[in-house]
Amino acid sequence: MKSILLLSKKYNYFRLLAVGIIILTLIFLISVGNLNTILATAATTDEKGYDLKEVKDDVYVISSNGYNVMFLVTGEGVVVIDAPPGIGDKILTAISEVTNETIGHLIYSHSHKDHIGATHIIFQQQPDIEIVAQNETADILKMRNDPERPIPTTTFVDNTTLTIGNKTIQLTYPGPYHQRGNIFVYVPEQKFLMAVDQLTPGEVPWKHLAATPEVPALIRSYDQALAYDFDVYVPGHGETGTKEDIKIQQEYVNDLKNNSQFSLTNVNYTEATKNIDKQNNAAATEAYFNALTDICVDRMESKWKGKLNGVGVWTDEHCEKMIQSLRVD
Repeated sequence: MKSILLLSKKYNYFRLLAVGIIILTLIFLISVGNLNTILATAATTDEKGYDLKEVKDDVYVISSNGYNVMFLVTGEGVVVIDAPPGIGDKILTAISEVTNETIGHLIYSHSHKDHIGATHIIFQQQPDIEIVAQNETADILKMRNDPERPIPTTTFVDNTTLTIGNKTIQLTYPGPYHQRGNIFVYVPEQKFLMAVDQLTPGEVPWKHLAATPEVPALIRSYDQALAYDFDVYVPGHGETGTKEDIKIQQEYVNDLKNNSQFSLTNVNYTEATKNIDKQNNAAATEAYFNALTDICVDRMESKWKGKLNGVGVWTDEHCEKMIQSLRVD
């Protein structure tokens, strides 16, 4: 009887061992398969030099070197938004992956060269393209006289609507949240919004509050963007996002404004500059602003550290920019 029990125990042991080996083998094979898929995808992306993603039906984002380009297939020509130098030579190749249609329209999000400086590459191959931009963007480009950034052929002041094939595209100038002439690009039927250099999902605003020339315009831009009915947000850099990403950054900027005001209310100029030669105006001003900024930074980082990428890197720049705005705007 004992022998039978021992044999039974051994049988159960080996059966469990066999099952365990089978499970581990399956996990290994699945892992290898996933790894091969990941490596194959990475190799393809590396080989092409860009990543192409369909974010809505017939709406695509090309990503490369930290920049995004969006294009829409309309049935009556492709509409492209922006042509950064780091992607410019890849745009036509990426489009050819999904359609035989040629580019009919190119929309400038704003005039900055890092976002439209490869337009001439496309223009050389397809010179009949209609280039659309806000009026101030056109004025800036006329002054720059840069052959790599052709002057727009169609301009608008506040807003305009383009109906091209099966797509309706609304272009709106919300004010200079990043630069004079920067626009929102919205397609209502497919509920997506593109706003270049307003924000990058998951990150704090870029240096000096997105380099905005007018902090109040940046603050307003969050509510302006949230007023649209969309579920996909396409930025000029980084991954696509949602309304939640805008709400998070709006909260960050609102906190920044409140903490900057707290600094202005609680820092005494005389105390902050007591060890500075008052004849040296630059040194006294710097000491005062350093005291203001330090308090703002401490209050911001105590809440936001670890919540958004870039906190602790640009917080001091953001605080100083907001403090300056609160003093003069």
